[in-house]
Amino acid sequence: MTAATRRSPGRPTLTERRREDTRGEVSRTAARLFTERGYDATTVEDIAAASGMALRTFYRYFRAKEDTIARLFGTGIGDWVHRLADADPGLGLVDALRTSYAEAVRHSRAGEVDDAQLRALMRIVDGHPALRAVWLNVYRDSEDQLRPAIAARVGRDPDDLAVRLAAGTANTAVRIAMERWAAGDGPGSAEEAVAQSLAEVAGGGLLGEGEKGA
Repeated sequence: MTAATRRSPGRPTLTERRREDTRGEVSRTAARLFTERGYDATTVEDIAAASGMALRTFYRYFRAKEDTIARLFGTGIGDWVHRLADADPGLGLVDALRTSYAEAVRHSRAGEVDDAQLRALMRIVDGHPALRAVWLNVYRDSEDQLRPAIAARVGRDPDDLAVRLAAGTANTAVRIAMERWAAGDGPGSAEEAVAQSLAEVAGGGLLGEGEKGA
């Protein structure tokens, strides 16, 4: 039996884990430079030098400097999906979404970026089309990840219309909550902002009010 055969299905190899660790280090370095110097004033050469790597090595991990932040945003969302799948089956869908997101946020802040840095980084994102595209792409991917997790909880097919709408609505609610929080217009913490947004969705919001008044 070879080492590859013995390795558990889906478990990353040592090389893959080292590569992911390096990507994480570069991402955190880029985020720090973006918030300290500004996005436009930070070059790929700056990020590579601060990360202790050659420029050609940087391009083995990222195509451009804006791609460095995708990992910071995407890691927390991936963790959210995994925690949703493992959430107490007795919880309603909205409560499961809310609690799993709060757990994912706390976990990602501990290892990736704190609230102050995330808020500063997101404010930079809003003013740069390239970074904005990365942010939106991360959430588009998260919607695709949410669908099977939601489908499993409610016992429906991932392509079911209700499942697709639930995934899209929850995903958009979280994105908007995070953007309001970063802008300083929402509650004090990201978790509170998301909880408020999901509660609005669960209550039907303006669409629900319109239906009642019809």
